[in-house]
Amino acid sequence: MITLNFTKTVLEKYWLSAIFFLLCVFSVGFSYLAVVAALVFTFFVPGLICYRFVHLKTYELWAFIPVFSVLVSVMMVYFFSLVLGYSQWTIVLCFVILTLIYTGVIYKKGEPLKPKTFLKLTRIKKDTLLIFSLVFLIVLGVLCFSVWRGNDYGIVITGSNWQDTPFHYEIIESLNQGNFPPQTPNYIGTPLTYHYFVDFHVAIVEKMYGYLPTLLPVLNAVFISVFAAAIYALARFYSRRAALIAVVLGVFGWGLSYVGLFSALFNGSFNSYQNYIYQFGQLFGLPSIFDNLLQQRPLLIGLPVFVLVLALLRDMSNQNRLLLAGVLTGLVYPFHNMAFFCCYVAFAAAVILNMRKLNKGYLYFFLPSIFALPFIFSSGPSIAINFSTAFITDFAQNPLLYYVLNLGVPLILALISFIRPGQNYLKLTLIALLVIPNILLLTPWSWDMYKFFMFAWIPIVVLSGIVLSKTPKIIALTLILLSILTASSVIIYNVGTEFTAVTWSEYQLGMWVRDNIPENAIFLTYYSIQCPPSMIAGRLRVSSYVYWPYGHGVPLSEVQAREKAIDNAYTGSESQLLAVIQEYNVSYVYIGRDEQRNYPDCVAKLDAVDYLSQIYANDDLYIYQIVLAKDTL
Repeated sequence: MITLNFTKTVLEKYWLSAIFFLLCVFSVGFSYLAVVAALVFTFFVPGLICYRFVHLKTYELWAFIPVFSVLVSVMMVYFFSLVLGYSQWTIVLCFVILTLIYTGVIYKKGEPLKPKTFLKLTRIKKDTLLIFSLVFLIVLGVLCFSVWRGNDYGIVITGSNWQDTPFHYEIIESLNQGNFPPQTPNYIGTPLTYHYFVDFHVAIVEKMYGYLPTLLPVLNAVFISVFAAAIYALARFYSRRAALIAVVLGVFGWGLSYVGLFSALFNGSFNSYQNYIYQFGQLFGLPSIFDNLLQQRPLLIGLPVFVLVLALLRDMSNQNRLLLAGVLTGLVYPFHNMAFFCCYVAFAAAVILNMRKLNKGYLYFFLPSIFALPFIFSSGPSIAINFSTAFITDFAQNPLLYYVLNLGVPLILALISFIRPGQNYLKLTLIALLVIPNILLLTPWSWDMYKFFMFAWIPIVVLSGIVLSKTPKIIALTLILLSILTASSVIIYNVGTEFTAVTWSEYQLGMWVRDNIPENAIFLTYYSIQCPPSMIAGRLRVSSYVYWPYGHGVPLSEVQAREKAIDNAYTGSESQLLAVIQEYNVSYVYIGRDEQRNYPDCVAKLDAVDYLSQIYANDDLYIYQIVLAKDTL
């Protein structure tokens, strides 16, 4: 009886530790359990460890636990991999260490999440549950229909994702095919300075399985739901109704660009491929928050961190919350460096409003920035902050009209909130984030400054939620509807188009490369967006779509010079081809549809080169291996 009671007591206290330990054991050799283990350890365990040391509201924990867990687990795997190498075994070792730490915390502090009381963390009212469920299901449906969906022709990556998502796939697959520590997979010879840790998170989960490209849309839907939970946590301080409204506006709201959609519907010219609400460089030139959430993957962790930091800094007298805000800020840098900057903007606003209470405790926010220092002082391009009106000059020539049309009803409601006292912290942060992109330039390409409006959107929707929560229901519902109609345009564009990323023949080629070509092999390809040897096989290539390297700090002239060299390699003399091979250590040359479209005679030309051996040919797709003596290379 004593033994049974002891066993029961131990199991009640360490039941989660036992589950975590079993997941570690069975994650090796059981691919589906390995994915479950990766999701549990990267979304929950670090957060469950940390929350015991900081007092947070239950609704704050919904967002904090997954956000903190992703930040810590990915950073942990990164640094362990620098020492031990990036592999499934290194990932499992990190999971084991997290299990031991969790068990140690339980030994000292007890297990509050006993089986009978475990659901306390998930108690949620029906209307709140409904809204969060709708957010997840709508996002998941849109992404599953537009990212990595097979049809009769091949793999579809369409809608908002057609351009940027292939870039993220190249990072994910190259990491899992030996590119660690990573160099830029699609601009060889440069360190990967892009804030790629959200992609690293996908790579870690996928590494536990093998190859799982359909994972990305599911994880994106999870991250967007966590973003919604973070908005709820920030706005819930004011009222539950304000929080629910802020969630809806935060994910689906935007400006008046939907007028183009309805105009096309009424005059009979609607086309899902052409009547897209986003007009680059024109009057409706700010892509909506929902559009960004679907494709801009670093924002998926950068925005929730920023929202949580806003919530934590609301009470500057609580040093534990202040320190935790600093930890989140320090950890977010390799995930999204603009979020790192915006967190400091929020901190500056909080300090200004609390100048009379200024004390040494405020320094707690700065201490955890040590987590960001290895990445800030890495070999990547330095961050330049310049006074500039480039964004206004190039994109928002009439700022008042431009911002009102693009940010719409929520911006107007947020400005109306300034009439009433209160929420000064959100108001000051909003002003700062609206002003910064109009007077400063922090990005290599001025267009990328638009992302500051994604962060300004947070105080906009919370202030709007507060105003609407005190407005008669019929008026509030009408204004909410007028705020979220743009999301319908985004959904139509994503589910109503079918851009083929790779044909089935190109997919088969990519899988062949994974199985037969050495890891980290460098391919010469056209500088295209979709490239099977990179996007599917994870191999490296000389160059890619111009605005990928340019947007990440490579001077435009250097990118264009490399493109010219690639043109010469495919169309010029053998000596020009050899020069590119030698300069970039190329091992394989690829000829696909982009190459044949841009270099019509390239197949005949490369067939005539003595040191090229054709090792793959199927459906007008070719791979040549370079056969040269090492001293020649």
